[in-house]
Amino acid sequence: MANFLDLALECNGMIMRFGKSGSGERREFGITAITGLESSELEISTTENALVDGSTVDGKRIKERIVHMEATLRDDKNNEANRQRIIKFFNPKYTGKLTVNHSGTERNIGYELEGWTFVARDNVFNQLSIVVDLKCPDPFLKNIDNFGRNMADITKQIAFPWRVVKRKAVVPEPYKGLALAGQITGYRTLSKEVYLPNDGDVPCSVKIQFVAARGPVTNPKITLVGTGRFMRVKAAMEKKDVLLVDTDKRHQVIELNGVNVYQKIDRLSTPFELAVGGNYLEYDADENYSNLDVRLYYTPLYLGV
Repeated sequence: MANFLDLALECNGMIMRFGKSGSGERREFGITAITGLESSELEISTTENALVDGSTVDGKRIKERIVHMEATLRDDKNNEANRQRIIKFFNPKYTGKLTVNHSGTERNIGYELEGWTFVARDNVFNQLSIVVDLKCPDPFLKNIDNFGRNMADITKQIAFPWRVVKRKAVVPEPYKGLALAGQITGYRTLSKEVYLPNDGDVPCSVKIQFVAARGPVTNPKITLVGTGRFMRVKAAMEKKDVLLVDTDKRHQVIELNGVNVYQKIDRLSTPFELAVGGNYLEYDADENYSNLDVRLYYTPLYLGV
């Protein structure tokens, strides 16, 4: 596959496309320069040593990402209409999303518009060119897919795609029935443990959705196996109740049927992230754990593309 760079900016229900697709299709803007996709700045905190050489590293922090892009509109007609469309698109009041496809590797990231302008030209009727600076407060690029898994899933076994119907007097193929919706048998998985791979560059948060699918449940719990870290919520769930636990450091959430119940968290709980590589999670409850469906959602994070 040939190298290519295909970008899309989405904001307030509108999309602008830049570069070239994998099939060679030229997008409406040609990219003349771009920086910030490969990395963000790193801040290292140190303390000077009193009696020995050098300093001691106290911590590291990846700073917000700045994406700088210069591009030219390929259409040189209807410049005034295009000019007004571009001005309308780059509205700093709205948050946008940048999607990148670099030679088949796809990532996306949220952004705020830091600034933009038209490139000054000697002739105002020349093709429109723009310079855009995007600020990404969360510096990590995300996988296009949001992975999900139900820990208490149904394992499919035998499928019956045919249903027998009453035979008429003459049937050319009497062994066949009427083709209706398939019927599948299976069993519920109750191992309470699931494997989640994280192929990203850094640990990522996970959303856990406890659903009291088959009856009441008391005090559901999820554990990151081998670390001693767990999230337990002291809640009496009735049938069909939904408890959401989000371990994201930026906005940790515990909601029961959409209502904030963060105060119900077990004091010994420690929010955890999925480490790079393999992770095992295990669920439980003080009472009736078998009534639970436990759905996990996570998105791997990357340093660049």
